[in-house]
Amino acid sequence: MMYKVAVIGYRAQGSIHHAPAFARVPDCRIVAICDVVEDRAKEGAEKYGATAYMDVDKLLEQEEFDIANIPVGEKYRHELVMKCLRRGKHIFTEKPLAAEDGQFAIKLSDVPVAREMVDEWQKHEGLQFGICFGLHASANVVRAKEVIAGGELGDFAGMHVITQHNSWNHIIDLVRYFGGEVTGVAAYADDQDEMSAKTATLKFENGGLATLASYKRLALQFQIKWIGTKGEIIVNNIAGDAYWYLHDSLETRVYDETRTVKRCSYKAIFEGLIAEFVSSIREGSDFVADGWAGLRHMEIDAAITESIRTGQFATVNRYRPEMGRRPIG
Repeated sequence: MMYKVAVIGYRAQGSIHHAPAFARVPDCRIVAICDVVEDRAKEGAEKYGATAYMDVDKLLEQEEFDIANIPVGEKYRHELVMKCLRRGKHIFTEKPLAAEDGQFAIKLSDVPVAREMVDEWQKHEGLQFGICFGLHASANVVRAKEVIAGGELGDFAGMHVITQHNSWNHIIDLVRYFGGEVTGVAAYADDQDEMSAKTATLKFENGGLATLASYKRLALQFQIKWIGTKGEIIVNNIAGDAYWYLHDSLETRVYDETRTVKRCSYKAIFEGLIAEFVSSIREGSDFVADGWAGLRHMEIDAAITESIRTGQFATVNRYRPEMGRRPIG
């Protein structure tokens, strides 16, 4: 089956990353480019042999398509996602799902907005709702998950994580992906408004703990150290490496993506994740970064902001906690 794609939002993310990635999927064809700026819509339409639209309602009325790709700013996602879900379109959008004060200051009042999108998604059996948590497609992350799932490092005990400020949302998602559901947080920031440097201690449902620190200036993009009862694994950067060892052994095993023939890159992770998203539609399978992942990220991040602003431990209130669970193994 050939899936028809409408790209709604053709600024930097849409034009540089999302649209080219969908265009490279063999069973996808971009049929429409929609943007409020006419020149951008026409530019994209000409590039992909598609129809240009400046109004999403007109697009939904006049164009037949299967997938709505919505790489717009977080303040505009809710309305567009809701309109497309109600029309029965598969959704692939950016993160976070909502953020009135911007993506690095998610607050508790933003969470119901995300829940509304998830509720609408759940009304439509068979629809996929994908979030662009692109690090799931970074090869060293994939390898690390395989090692953890294999059980040789034992059960999860904790994590130490540092990240560059701009990757904050992605890393919260990966912390949950590697550790399981989070029940509460205690956090601190250099400034309660800017929060360009912040730290958080996360408590997990399974009893594990994690420390998470974000800095505006950092030489590496991120580092995750996952600690198990038998060993630990360290994951460094996009297109980076992963290395692991047992607690009672001097042997270190290394996966170094920079030395592989097909090196990963920032651009490649969009292609890999979007290809996986389309595959989940075709096969009717779970997508690793679905709407539940998007909601859980916001619930954790909002609790972190609440803890920073109150100086108190904050409980992570999970909506329908039985849904979207990510097992460690």
